[in-house]
Amino acid sequence: ETFKVAVYGTLLAGERNEGYADGAISRVPCVIRGELYDTGWGFPAFVPNGNGREVKAEVLMVDAKVLKSMDGLEGYPRFYRRDEVEAVLEDGSTVKAMVYVMNRLPEQAAVIASGDWRNR
Repeated sequence: ETFKVAVYGTLLAGERNEGYADGAISRVPCVIRGELYDTGWGFPAFVPNGNGREVKAEVLMVDAKVLKSMDGLEGYPRFYRRDEVEAVLEDGSTVKAMVYVMNRLPEQAAVIASGDWRNR
């Protein structure tokens, strides 16, 4: 069984937690809609909103083992939950993917206007 997961922060290619997704079958750039926040803790949070701004992300296709590794990093389900979003790929097609959403944003969380964790 495989799972599609949209990642938008430290799990992106080249970011410090990319290794938690080692073994991903594929990694494809995409856009998801909502609000990206800098938590002030060195990692972001995402709040989905179909009418929100474009947030740069990647859709990872993973197996259950990699999903479990990512769940561990994200403190699922206590710290982050998984919601479903529509991810728009570069060719304009869309896929449904899971996305990690923080259960409670910290008070100091600030919107990342660019919608891009790498370019905050």
